[in-house]
Amino acid sequence: MASLSVNTEEKEKAVPVEYDSDDDLEPYDMSHDAKVTKEKPPVYIGDCLDGLMSRENPARIAACLEAAERLIRDERKLVEKQVATELAKVLLHLQDEYSIENFSRLRHRALIATTVNFPHQVALYLTREFYEPNYNIRQRLDMLEVLASAAQELSKPAGEPSSPPSCARRRGGEACEVSCSALGGTADWRELVQQRIDKNTRHFAQGRAKRETPALHSRFAEVAGVFFYPLLTFYDRRDSRTLDLLGDDSLVLSRLVYTLGVVMHASLHAPIAQQMAVDFMQFIWALRFHTQPYVRQALLFAVAMVILSTPAHSLMTDMSEEVLECRYWLLDIMEHDTDSQCQQMAAQNLVLLEDASKNVTNCNVFLKMHKK
Repeated sequence: MASLSVNTEEKEKAVPVEYDSDDDLEPYDMSHDAKVTKEKPPVYIGDCLDGLMSRENPARIAACLEAAERLIRDERKLVEKQVATELAKVLLHLQDEYSIENFSRLRHRALIATTVNFPHQVALYLTREFYEPNYNIRQRLDMLEVLASAAQELSKPAGEPSSPPSCARRRGGEACEVSCSALGGTADWRELVQQRIDKNTRHFAQGRAKRETPALHSRFAEVAGVFFYPLLTFYDRRDSRTLDLLGDDSLVLSRLVYTLGVVMHASLHAPIAQQMAVDFMQFIWALRFHTQPYVRQALLFAVAMVILSTPAHSLMTDMSEEVLECRYWLLDIMEHDTDSQCQQMAAQNLVLLEDASKNVTNCNVFLKMHKK
């Protein structure tokens, strides 16, 4: 009997205790809390500019940055030129202090839209600021990417919809890989070279040949020199404490060369393109023995852009000396360069030069036959 009473007491102790439910809790009084409301997007470009400069209101900055590209493109005829330059300045110096979602992409697209709608004013500002002190490497690379992307968009026929460039965005402190595809979605150089080769390869097939598409007017033709020559002029300047392209900042130099190559290719059919090609070849020639392989790759990309952007007849007649020296240089790279990528790019450029030479020869033969 004693053991039975002990077991009964243990069972009573083992019965779980019931806790109070959440229903018994009193609701917290939130009537005095401030309501969080989404910032309304700006309606006019002036309001957008003011919002981007409001440092103490991150929600307003985010709303203005998200609406910036649309407002710039919609109000192109209403925005004054001075406002466009000021807008480019504000966007260029804008920092992601509040971790805004898609900050780099939105800022980049807004800068491109500003440059496309006001190419003369904004390109002059960006190319001038590129060589100025008090800019970090990231900001200088941003300037080059914007100029390259805007040049490509402006080179398209008027009315053709623009697609956002597949620009790889990187954070300020991280190293970035140098490639022409990083510059505003530039087509890979191999694709451009292969298109040129396929275009001039003879295919035997039935049916009539397709007519070539006539060259269309390019908005970039009028401002090509503004994008090109300011960047080309001061690359060897050593009086800046924050930029030494021929020294420690060889990475920026390679991106500069890629950008100039993109601008050169965008200048196709522009009246100034031939003079640009001559001056560009002199620039390339001065840097051809650079010790960094990624700089030599950029120079070889630039050579390909010159060949693709210059008519074959002008290339082989007006620039015959430059082409001859370039040919010897390319052969030397194929035989002695330690970088396999440089060797491959040199071989592709030699194919392009040979193709241009054949075109000129065939044209001369055709003219002689018709003269008879």
